[in-house]
Amino acid sequence: MLVLVALLACAAALSQSEVTAAASPATPPFAWKIETADSSGNTGVHSSITLAGADTPYISYQDSANSEVLLAHRDGANWSSELVAGRGNFAGDTNVVVAPNNTIEVSYFDRAQRAIMYAAKGASGWATMRVDSGFSEGFNRLALNPLGNPCLVYTGFDGSLRYAAWNGAEWSIDVVDQTTVTSRYADLVFDALGRPHISYYGNGNLLYAERTSSGWSRVIVDSTPRAGLYSRIRLDSRGTPHIAYYASANASLMYATRWSVGWSAELVDGQGDAGVDLSFAIDRQDRAQIAYYSRIAGDLRFAIKADPRWIRETVDTGGVSGWYTGTAIDSRGLPHISYYDWTEGTLRQAEGAIALQVRTLTASQVDPSSATLRGELVALGIHPGVAVEFALYPVNGPDTVYRAGNLTAAGGFSLVVRNLTTDMMYGFRAVGIAGNETAQGSTVSFRLASAPPPSPPYALFIGTGIAAIVGVTILVLAVRRRKRPPSQSSPIR
Repeated sequence: MLVLVALLACAAALSQSEVTAAASPATPPFAWKIETADSSGNTGVHSSITLAGADTPYISYQDSANSEVLLAHRDGANWSSELVAGRGNFAGDTNVVVAPNNTIEVSYFDRAQRAIMYAAKGASGWATMRVDSGFSEGFNRLALNPLGNPCLVYTGFDGSLRYAAWNGAEWSIDVVDQTTVTSRYADLVFDALGRPHISYYGNGNLLYAERTSSGWSRVIVDSTPRAGLYSRIRLDSRGTPHIAYYASANASLMYATRWSVGWSAELVDGQGDAGVDLSFAIDRQDRAQIAYYSRIAGDLRFAIKADPRWIRETVDTGGVSGWYTGTAIDSRGLPHISYYDWTEGTLRQAEGAIALQVRTLTASQVDPSSATLRGELVALGIHPGVAVEFALYPVNGPDTVYRAGNLTAAGGFSLVVRNLTTDMMYGFRAVGIAGNETAQGSTVSFRLASAPPPSPPYALFIGTGIAAIVGVTILVLAVRRRKRPPSQSSPIR
């Protein structure tokens, strides 16, 4: 009886409006905030993005209409652009980084001078210098070494792969690969010891180079024909190199990782000719985040590695969007993507935020006529508050919606539902609603317990017992009387 009373009291304490809180980490998918950084028209190709200060985005790009290299940045809610170089004749990649001393640095290819150029913004404005002669297609990537000095990897005028490092007074130039016919789509990253790692495409394969104590070491990463276009390389927290790239033969986005025994490759997205114009970053949790263009769909896509699987999302489907992407990760681990919207002819930025997410938990305190439904608000997304509820239905029956309250922070919520049908199978799912956005958890099922068989009343049990005892006593007496021996009498003489 004491246990029964305690259970009933516990159930009564949970009302339909009661909400319990329990913190939970947020995970993708993302809610994407898309904004136009430059709407002047026919502008935004060959973009690159970096974040500075309080996650302030800076984007380098080319203005094709005016033949200029520009830098856009956001101040509060407003975007503005400034001239880096022009008017002139430019082609190929632009890149932007922010040095430890907050100097903004940009690289680009000047077709008129046939040169890889470097520009830095000082107190008096932009100062530019010629680095080296470059290939007509303008492939180049800019990165800072651990000392904060700018370094470049690029295709030289003769098609060779080259590496240039600023030593404080001049550019020191190495020829990394002169045997490959033409080295394209090179990218550069540094490990903690300052050693450069390079991915690039050449002779129809994805290639990798690193500088060791004995010079440059080069290997083939993926020998599949026409694999390695748009290559980007990054290192995780252990110093392991990872390369994202496009495989033209199977029209797919691929991802390669170096292990102690060599390289392995995996498919990220094989739908819709995906992987063109990709960009790539690794966040502090060692999750790869890749932005890329799908040519058949004509949209901007995003993939994030959530071991052991990839989560893929479509970011922008407005017309033909997603050319010339750049990717940067902010202090919260959220992506910022710069890209060109071909339909509008504009430069855009897409900023990821955690979307509204809920999940359904298993039901508890299930008895013959009631159950406690449980859910969790995993993330509010961009909303200040979320209305939470449950959709409950008997199997093959209609939904009944039960409001469970409102939450202003991530956490659990629960609801007791009574007057259910005994021995019935039910399904339910948690639901979150905010603004025009609705999120639902997966369906969870439970069966109500069967009612225990009825027990006879105590009075009936006692009466039946007495009658049985009386009956048995009479039966025993009768048997004894039947078996009594005849009385002894004197024989007749």
